[in-house]
Amino acid sequence: MEAIAKALHPDTQEKRYMPNNIISLAREYLVEVLDLPFKAKSREMTKYLKTFEGLDYQKYSQIITQKLQVNQNIYFYDEDSKAYYQSQKIIYMYDVILQLSEQPVISNVDILIVQSSNLQHAFAIANKEALKGLKFCPFCQLKGLDTKSSNYSRDYERYIVKCEQRGGNLVKTIQLDQVQKPYCPHKVQNKTYAYLLAHGKEQEFKPMQYYIIYDLETVEKIVNKSFGKSNKQISELIPLSVASTIKNKAGVRTIYYDLRNGDDFIKQ
Repeated sequence: MEAIAKALHPDTQEKRYMPNNIISLAREYLVEVLDLPFKAKSREMTKYLKTFEGLDYQKYSQIITQKLQVNQNIYFYDEDSKAYYQSQKIIYMYDVILQLSEQPVISNVDILIVQSSNLQHAFAIANKEALKGLKFCPFCQLKGLDTKSSNYSRDYERYIVKCEQRGGNLVKTIQLDQVQKPYCPHKVQNKTYAYLLAHGKEQEFKPMQYYIIYDLETVEKIVNKSFGKSNKQISELIPLSVASTIKNKAGVRTIYYDLRNGDDFIKQ
């Protein structure tokens, strides 16, 4: 939590945060994320921290994002290419019930995850441009240009002018096919209906009455396993959550489990 606290409270000319200030903020964030039943500066908190072994990044990354209302850009270091890279971007999920004017202002933080044996350490990135050697657009914060490129100044100026006109929003363009095709996704995307239509048997198509659907979510886990001299596995996917919707004669039922229910939540 110290990395999040440092990223949300960087040093400025007006104010400089001392290590004690960052630790105090980290304690408050930890209480909020874990919903601890005591205050950050209480004796119970001090006693709790003596046996606290840290947070599992894979398990609590989305919880931290929602609780602290931040977007997290997660970076790792690749030993083979000797370069830093962005592995994940954990986005805050807005409340669809609230109006646009009532939505909270979301901050963006850059976090570097360093693997040490079986432990992971998080650090706040003060300057991601120096870390990656790229100059990012000040408006969208997504487009990065190589500062060593001979056309860097020209490309950078062109992009930021267009991005400023768009208000920092990415604009998706539509490319039409040279050969016009009818737009009928309800037919093309349904293999059963497409087959029956192709064979002149569309009258045999009947809607599905009862069903069971699953939605499985995974998250990346850094493993750094070596296989021989040149092969290396940096990460693997582990189950994060599972949701199921069942529709039968009794009605519709929704089931949801995730890592907070235990490592065997899929069997549950």
